[in-house]
Amino acid sequence: MKPKRYRYTYHSNRRARQRRHFLIVSIGIVSVAAIVSAAIFIGGKLVPISQSEKEPDPTPSTSESGPPPAGTGDQSESSETESGTSSEEESSTSSEIQVSVDPNGPDYQKKYPDLYVTDRPKMHVLENGDKTVYLTFDDGPSDLTEPLLDILKKYDAKVTFFNCCQSDYQDKYSSLMKRCVEEGHTVAVHTYSHVMKDVYASVDAYLDDFYKMYKHIEEVTGQKPANFFRFPGGSMNGYNAQVRDDIIKEMTRRGFIYYDWDGDSGDASGGNVSGATIYANTMDAIRRDCDIILMHNVFGKENTLSQVENILRDAQAEGYTFEALDGTLDPTHGYLMTNKEFISAALDSPLIQLSDWRMEKEGKKTTP
Repeated sequence: MKPKRYRYTYHSNRRARQRRHFLIVSIGIVSVAAIVSAAIFIGGKLVPISQSEKEPDPTPSTSESGPPPAGTGDQSESSETESGTSSEEESSTSSEIQVSVDPNGPDYQKKYPDLYVTDRPKMHVLENGDKTVYLTFDDGPSDLTEPLLDILKKYDAKVTFFNCCQSDYQDKYSSLMKRCVEEGHTVAVHTYSHVMKDVYASVDAYLDDFYKMYKHIEEVTGQKPANFFRFPGGSMNGYNAQVRDDIIKEMTRRGFIYYDWDGDSGDASGGNVSGATIYANTMDAIRRDCDIILMHNVFGKENTLSQVENILRDAQAEGYTFEALDGTLDPTHGYLMTNKEFISAALDSPLIQLSDWRMEKEGKKTTP
């Protein structure tokens, strides 16, 4: 049995060690609290080290450097996804696509940095014998738009409007574009003024006019216009020979495609084209497997309006359906007057995904 004195000394020393340990722990806790308090006081809030060491948010603002990447949102992403895939591994996806502005290129590339289509889906072609028809109405809206919409609603037919705003008279019917969109039709740009000598004066002039109508449609409908357009007079006409290729290249660089037509109602030939002629031309085109039919919905085209119901009724009876263009139909499949020019520009644009049919014809790798 140990002497009492030893026992006392042993317990006394143990208590001393416990006091020292307690003192060290207390000092540590106080020190940590002081550091945290100082950080809050200086920085206003704590930032995790892993976040503070990140690079600045790469999401670009709408500036002259070009368009935002496709699918860019406001929510920041962590350096790794939930599945553990790093952001570097995802850099090749379509959401990372960016279109650069050549610093040595034309100045008009820097205009309207919000005028880009960065979410275009891959395009396709119609199968032989497909009975889908795309009626397209140029130059509206007008006093003939509302009765046209009533007929379309009756037959559950969808169409595409290539609109402009040529005069104060036409401007007062602009509100009808909202009804067009609400009822499932597509509204696309056909320029604002439709004054071809002005629109085709230069690429700058074309962009100015296009953007004005683009924003007008957006303001009226509350939605962005279609991701495609139609040239006034078609893509090849007597006014645009000097600037056509440059406009095609620039608009395609921005992700826009355009449609001409492969069937013509003939209602643009003059003011006295009879309803019977318009009906015959349209039904003949439909039965020849034409898909995109040119028509007009501007004042003075009452004969066109008078035949729409007859066309819908008779074509539907033959098994045809009427749909609105949505930008997924490959325009190079017989719907362009300027195929070669567009194909060349589209192959150079990272925002355009042509159909497998076209890519194979060009000897290019198809996209998934």
